[in-house]
Parts: sequence; C-alpha cells; structure tokens
Amino acid sequence: MSALSVLIAIAVLHQTDGAEASLTALRDRAAATRMALLSKSPAEFQFVRAPLFRYSDQLRNIEDAGLWIWTRDGRPAAVLKVERYVPGVLPSPWVYCFTSVSSEKIVAEWDGLTTFQSTKPGVEWKPLADAPAVSESRAIRLTQMREIARRFSAELIGKPDGSNRRQMRLIPRPLFRYAEGLTDGGDGAVFGFSGTGTNPDLLLLLDFSQNDGWRFGFSGMTAEGLAVSIKDQPVWEAPHTAGMGNVFETWAAFYGPRDKQ
Repeated sequence: MSALSVLIAIAVLHQTDGAEASLTALRDRAAATRMALLSKSPAEFQFVRAPLFRYSDQLRNIEDAGLWIWTRDGRPAAVLKVERYVPGVLPSPWVYCFTSVSSEKIVAEWDGLTTFQSTKPGVEWKPLADAPAVSESRAIRLTQMREIARRFSAELIGKPDGSNRRQMRLIPRPLFRYAEGLTDGGDGAVFGFSGTGTNPDLLLLLDFSQNDGWRFGFSGMTAEGLAVSIKDQPVWEAPHTAGMGNVFETWAAFYGPRDKQ
C-alpha cells in the first residue's frame, strides 16, 4: 500500500469515528426524553434507538442532526429533532424540536430544560378522498402510500406576512413504517418534506385502519410557516412563529444543554 493510500485510509477511519461519536451524542440526548400521558394513565412509549433520518443543513448552519420517534401501541406518538449547530451561531450549539403526533395529550420532560405539555391531540386526522382500496400485501401498501404522498405539495413560508415562500421537497423514502401486526389490522407510514435540502420541516402521516380507512395528518417541525395542498386545494397550514424557547399546542423548540467541558 502506498503512503498516499495509507493517509487516505487513516482519514476515512477518523471521519467514520467522528460520525459515530456524533451519532452517539445525538442519540443520548434524544434518549434522555421522558414521556407520559397528560391524563397520568399508564402508558408505554417505545423509543426507537435508530434515527429515522440523519441530516445536516448548511443553509441553517447545522453540522449534524437526527430525527427520533416514540411509538405507542405500534403507532407514532412523538418525534424529536436533535440538531448540533456550528459553534458560535446560537447561544447553545444544541437545538431540540419536539412534536406530538399522538391522539392523546402527552407530557415530555428533559432535566433542567423545558417541560412540554400538549393542549390538544398532536395530529388532526382527515379522511383521504379518492383513496385506493387497501391491498392485502404489505409491500403493495407501501407502494400505495408512496403514491398517496406524492399527491401533496407543500410550501415553507419564510416571513410572518406570508411572503418568501419556497416549494418543499418530498423526501422519497418513508421516514418510518408501522410494524406488522397492529391489533386493528392497520398500517401506516411517516413521510418528510424539506424546504432546505434534507432537513424534514414537515411530517406527513398516513394511516390505515379497518374502522377509519385511509386518513392523513401533518405535523410541523419548524418556526417558519407551512402550507399544504392537494391539487392546489389547501388542506393544512401552520402559521409562522417566533419559535425558539416557546411551547406551543402540539410542539416546542428550545436550546439543549451545552456539552460538559
């Protein structure tokens, strides 16, 4: 092996080690979240340790970030972004964005940080018009959900007055797929839309159950405004907000603790 090859191999190894260390730091912060129902009824939330998505965002000075999910009874209950910014850009390089996607009101806590309490269900479900007959094949149902997701178009609204609109991009691969064997025979998936490349600022949830058929809902993960349409017909929107440090009805964004020196 040449000297150049050795140097390249060492550089790749260091880069891999750095990426793994960064992932561990992101995951540890996500895993420190404590969840419960606001009603204090017993409930088990399952934290999925593998990130749904890993991304960076040069436009927003985010060096590394991950998206994590908690499920309850097999369906999504909450989603958390943990983002590490370029040092010196913000008061803390760590930013958390937490959103409820639960049908019940939930509480989330972090030591020494914001306590989040939702004031309404995290997702407003709507029936899907012209829904396809659900396939008995799990693989074909995924294809159906991909096709459904492509029906939607979304815009990111950069200013409170509704101006500075940017078309969002659907991330082709579902961020999350329901596990098999739900008690109601259901299925579903979570898709993401990004306005800055790969950062999922908007979540599209598709859900099927024997009782309700196909339905859809949205959850925003940005302080910027959002607008969603099907065939130019508005179906969902979220206003532009001040964002950081605030707790809203179904989501919150705040600074995470600095790394210990």
